[in-house]
This record gives sequence, C-alpha cells and structure tokens, in this order.
Amino acid sequence: MKLLIFALALTFADVSVFAAEESPITSSADNSPAAAVAAKERGAATAAKDIKAGTFRILYFGKPWSVGKPLVDDRTGYRVQILGGCDVTAPFISEVDAYNSAMREFHAKKASASTPK
Repeated sequence: MKLLIFALALTFADVSVFAAEESPITSSADNSPAAAVAAKERGAATAAKDIKAGTFRILYFGKPWSVGKPLVDDRTGYRVQILGGCDVTAPFISEVDAYNSAMREFHAKKASASTPK
C-alpha cells in the first residue's frame, strides 16, 4: 500500500512540474490567415531558439493524454509538453505544428548524421 501511495505521489509531482512549465506558444484572439502565417513563423523561430539552447520537446494539445503513457514523443523520444485542450485557434495550431515540425526535422537530421554508412 505504501508503494502505491509513493508511486501516485511521484506521478502527481511529475505532472505538476510539467503543468507549471510556461508555454512557448503565444495565443492571440486574431484568427485571420495573416495571423496563422505569422504564428507559423513564430513556431519555427521558437523551435530554432530551443534547439540552440538544448531544449528538446514536442508540444501537445487536443484530447487528453493517455493515462499511464509516459510524456515522451514516440517518433523522437523527446519529452512532451501538454499545452491545453482542443478549444484552439488556427494560429495556435499553426504555431504548434511549425514548432513540432522543426523539432522533428532537427531530430531526423541528427539521427541520419549519426548513422554509420
């Protein structure tokens, strides 16, 4: 019983650390196509900055994360940062998609560079 309580405490502590982390994505009430284009550029720029700083993560929003599944991206092995639910704007989606694409692209290049030929 003590082991179960300890495991639950660690799980909640782990989730609370990620919940307290600041989102790298800015939100805007502007839902115009121009705002989506600007958001895409911001997402790529933020990812480039994070890569340079050694901060590797994949951003997630939408349906709730599966209970018990580690907060780790299946494709890259990078940690997953949950940003929110499914009530989002087109610019938000563009920014997150651009961020994640840049992270996955970096990971793929890094992986192919380290593969022996």
